[in-house]
Amino acid sequence: MASSQICGPCSRMDKLVTAVKFCTDCEDPLCTDCVHTHKANKALASHHLIKKDVQTDKAFIIKSTCNDHPEMGLEFYCSNHESLCCRTCSVNTHRTCGKMLTIDVAARGIKTSVMLNDAKADLKDLLKTAEQLEEERAKNMDGIGKSEATTLQKIAKFKRELTLELDRLYKELVTNVDVAKNNLTKKAESDLSDIEIRRKAIVDISEQLEFLTKHGSESQILMLLNTIRVAIAKQENDFQNLIPSYACSDITFIESGIKSALNSLGSVGIKSVPCSIAYTPHKHTQAQIPPEYDRMPTKFKIKNEFQVPYPDGRISCIVTNDNRLLLCFLGDKCRALSIWSGTGDHIQDCALADYAWGIAIIPGTNEAVVTLPLIKSVQFLNITSLVPGKVVKVSDRCQGVAVIKNIIILGGIGKVYICSMEGSLLKTFDVGHGCLHSLKANKTDMIYCCEAKDMVLDGKENLYVTTWGTNKLHRLSPAGKLLDIVLKKEDGLNEPYAVAFNKNYTKLYIANGLGTENKEVLIFDCA
Repeated sequence: MASSQICGPCSRMDKLVTAVKFCTDCEDPLCTDCVHTHKANKALASHHLIKKDVQTDKAFIIKSTCNDHPEMGLEFYCSNHESLCCRTCSVNTHRTCGKMLTIDVAARGIKTSVMLNDAKADLKDLLKTAEQLEEERAKNMDGIGKSEATTLQKIAKFKRELTLELDRLYKELVTNVDVAKNNLTKKAESDLSDIEIRRKAIVDISEQLEFLTKHGSESQILMLLNTIRVAIAKQENDFQNLIPSYACSDITFIESGIKSALNSLGSVGIKSVPCSIAYTPHKHTQAQIPPEYDRMPTKFKIKNEFQVPYPDGRISCIVTNDNRLLLCFLGDKCRALSIWSGTGDHIQDCALADYAWGIAIIPGTNEAVVTLPLIKSVQFLNITSLVPGKVVKVSDRCQGVAVIKNIIILGGIGKVYICSMEGSLLKTFDVGHGCLHSLKANKTDMIYCCEAKDMVLDGKENLYVTTWGTNKLHRLSPAGKLLDIVLKKEDGLNEPYAVAFNKNYTKLYIANGLGTENKEVLIFDCA
């Protein structure tokens, strides 16, 4: 970005004129004459002029090109998907969307919008939590030193009660205290360093947003908000996962129970209590209607659809996690796992060791296991960082997968394989005769096995099964009795493969499985 004190337009005409203003739209310093030209020219009159000495280098670094088409600039805003897009995306991915606006039009009123207020509130909460954690970690470091002194006093008192021949054991305990102190101090310093890095990152985003709010254009604010919301979401998720791992630790002394046992004076222990800081995202603190997690949807109305532009292959499985869709793709190793928002915005592709079929999240973790049937393997990956992990060979070509506690259940051809997390085969069961494409576990850890393409359970544990040949979505009771046909071809189903609900069963996602065309995911509102 231009930060020179020389007028930009004049310098390009080989003139050296001192700048007096800075145009945030043109990203140019302007001299007095160019400022007058800006004000007089109708096309430039709406540009934002600020003092030339305002620091602009960081605030106006906003990504303005399309992720999918880097050579194209962002020009439009899709209200249906709440996302920025280029001209090519507007024709391809968003061609059926009815609310496409230019960025300038969509950005009107952004400075007083809920979107801006939410982002500021999120950043404020994140910054407050980072500062609290920093203060708490600093107090913990002070406490370690104080507890060290107290512990050494106890050890010295105990030592005086014993005979001089116990000096060797006394020195050994003092050494253990020093080791414990060093280890705890290193951990506390590491915690502080990590929190400081996070706090600085949040401050940088906050300062950039605050600056743009005061000095930037509405279009720039909108583009920045769309750029930083992923960073905000990541920080929120990191804090929620990070805080439970913190504990306030100090050093204590555990006396030996029998003073006559001269082979030991005792041991140095570490007493820990959980971190007292709690973080709740701003949106979660607002009054909300309690989610209905134990419900059976009765009405399905198509709300939207989005294109997944991968031509050869099929979306074989969908898993929802934190309002994100994880799509397994059988047909392209580069896009074996594809991550999308719940409204159809592409986030990232994740290349695995081979084509993917099924995916299951390991309960209580950020890890998932994916089946790679063509190489008779499963692969682990972190669904937060999207970093692929180890590949483990299994007994057979498996497609369906489920995880219960520390056990992986795999569906093969007429067989169910029970495996450890290391991939060791524990037990095998004969189930049916065909390929078990989908496995799902209910609340009591009962496993349902499906030879059709995919299935999902609702809050009442009814089963929803896709049959791509008949273009239908069947609903079955927990006992396997057909209740009704929920959706048909006239509802948009076209060789349906993958199916999934969101967390509170208010949305249903179905991937049409045409193997030689761009894929589409249908989004149904559930009531």
